[in-house]
Amino acid sequence: MKFARVLMAACAVGALAAAVAGAQSTDPDQVYLEADELIENRERGVYIARGDVRLAAGERVLYADELTYDPASGRVTARGSVRLFEGRQPAQLAEEIILDDDMVEGVAYGFATLLENNGRAAAAAALRRPDGSVELRDAYYTACDLCEDGREPAWRLRADEVIRDLDDEVIRYRDMSLEVAGVPIFYTPYFAHADPSAKRRSGFLLPAVDISNRLGFSYQQPYYWAISPYQDLVIAPRIMTEANPLLELDYRRRFYSGEINVELSFTNEQEYVDGPDADSEGEWSGDYEFRGHVFAEGRFDLAPGWSWGFGAQAVDDALYLRRYDYSESPEESSTLFEFDQRTLISQLYITGRGERYYTDLASIRFQRLTEDFDNDRLPVVAPLLRFTGEVPLPRGMGDLDVGASAVNLRRERGQDHARASVGFEWTAPAILPGGVRAEAFATGRVDGYSFNTVNGAGVETDTTNFTRALGAAGLDVSWPFLRPGDHFNTILAPRAFVVTASGLDDDQIPVAAEGDVFDLDSTAMFSSNRVGGNDIWEDGARLDLGASGSLEGLGRNRLRLDAFVGRSYRLDGEPRLSQASGVFEDESDWVAEVEASNRYASLAARTRLDTETGDLNRLDVEAMVRAWRVDALAIYTDLNDPAATTVIREINARTEFNVTQRWSLTWDIIRDLDESVTRRTSAGIRYEDECTEFRVFWEREDLRIGDLGPSESIKFEFILFTLGGIGGD
Repeated sequence: MKFARVLMAACAVGALAAAVAGAQSTDPDQVYLEADELIENRERGVYIARGDVRLAAGERVLYADELTYDPASGRVTARGSVRLFEGRQPAQLAEEIILDDDMVEGVAYGFATLLENNGRAAAAAALRRPDGSVELRDAYYTACDLCEDGREPAWRLRADEVIRDLDDEVIRYRDMSLEVAGVPIFYTPYFAHADPSAKRRSGFLLPAVDISNRLGFSYQQPYYWAISPYQDLVIAPRIMTEANPLLELDYRRRFYSGEINVELSFTNEQEYVDGPDADSEGEWSGDYEFRGHVFAEGRFDLAPGWSWGFGAQAVDDALYLRRYDYSESPEESSTLFEFDQRTLISQLYITGRGERYYTDLASIRFQRLTEDFDNDRLPVVAPLLRFTGEVPLPRGMGDLDVGASAVNLRRERGQDHARASVGFEWTAPAILPGGVRAEAFATGRVDGYSFNTVNGAGVETDTTNFTRALGAAGLDVSWPFLRPGDHFNTILAPRAFVVTASGLDDDQIPVAAEGDVFDLDSTAMFSSNRVGGNDIWEDGARLDLGASGSLEGLGRNRLRLDAFVGRSYRLDGEPRLSQASGVFEDESDWVAEVEASNRYASLAARTRLDTETGDLNRLDVEAMVRAWRVDALAIYTDLNDPAATTVIREINARTEFNVTQRWSLTWDIIRDLDESVTRRTSAGIRYEDECTEFRVFWEREDLRIGDLGPSESIKFEFILFTLGGIGGD
């Protein structure tokens, strides 16, 4: 039935399918045609299908009010609410489609369709040429919802002519303009980008723009180079009005067993030095030198459960990253170890994971981002070995975990340190009569140490080697009580934890002990090894007492209240942790925590009260509100322990006020209350809808790090969903 087959050809290779979906024509064996009436007009020599026409073959379905086939001209015409469906692809619409019966050329009038990533395209006319290329006349593209009330979309690209070249996988625009709310704001006589159906395509990406007091006006134009199906490179030169140009490169490559990522930048510039006070302007001075940074990482599979990887982080100028507004650590990383406190880390590692074990082996090197700091005093870790495994025991005998670790630290200047440890941890939880929960535990470890001591001039004065055998055992008991209610459930759980540990001589404590990193809280209190490291060991006996309670609302009442209070008592042994830890005395500081929340707000507080004076040694408060048009978060920290080397009193607040559904105001601040200085603040305005995000914000940092003083910048972010955007990052 040639009439049906030719009409199906219109469906398969019409301008809609060819122009937008890139679908290939087929000649199906079965063609189905449905219509209210089928007419053969002999006077005109045409065939007509009219009224709820449905033409289907395979996954292709064409709907129209009327189909006409003219054998003399070889023309097929579909009119009236034409809709074309192909598999799961979105509908393609037109007022009228005209094709020749050779399925080579065609035109659609009043064309509209959905595209990849929820894009929408429309044109007065869509033409398919014999070479397969497609042209849209008087066309536009947008990712915004089209308003039924006739309002203009938030943005759209409008062009007199759009050509889709399927061979080159590129779309070209002639006389293109970007319209925002129907108002043209940008025009170019020619524009091109990769076809949405193309997987990867070389070309220019949208730029990044910002303004700062150090760099002036900054414009960065990235170019994406698709080197091969498995590797690409982004070349992004940055031009600044107050500094020499900078080049940034971002390389990625995938292998059959893994991938590598390399980010680097470099420039030839002087050093930037700020004035002595916040109001003085900085200047570039000194010799011109090549400066730059590199962040590189890779990870590769070796066997099921086993992999190896590396990470490299380096700069040749400690303030380079901060000077050029880079993050001082990779924003995304898959490496094994991460570090903060303005320290870069390079590493080489191997990991293995099974059903009952985990192990890794690594070598690590550090670099501090501090001017005039002697990095030779930082250790090179080679190697660091960790292993944990689970040993199955018969039912009822508890759980047994074994572990081993080793570390070797070498410094060009300073103390060398080596340790090897093997140990076990056994636990046996049980539920006793009356609902009492009891868990017996025992742990043991053997450590071997070798380290040297050096004098102030860095000269080695002594070498120490020793081994020690450590063990501890105890019982963890809690007795929860539940009281159901009509509106609230109440739970109260007193808890007691007792542990006794083997003794430790003073000459069995390494010089590089880790006691200063501990701060008592509820999670660390009920633990046989509260520090978590290997160097510090709390000998003797201690008793931890505490009680927790919770109040949980039922039904529509979402109120929840959790609280804890407790302290630790040393029954025997010497104080091994620092005075600022809260457990230096025989009776520790009081630890109290409370958290309350409902559907709209939450408040959490954690405090440590001095055991003798009752003063606040530490207070952390976090409050969150999400109600009406306000979304706010505030964090207050007060570390005022007289034994602490650092006093911290600061507040970190963030708030967003939704002026309308789409417009909002944002404000962030970090305030040093002890110094009465605002360390960081930013304020901005943001617009966001289903297809657009626009943000302008001002940011200021009042910090002095080396020769860099306070910084101030204005950043712009303008993102058109599905196309990309202009941003400050």
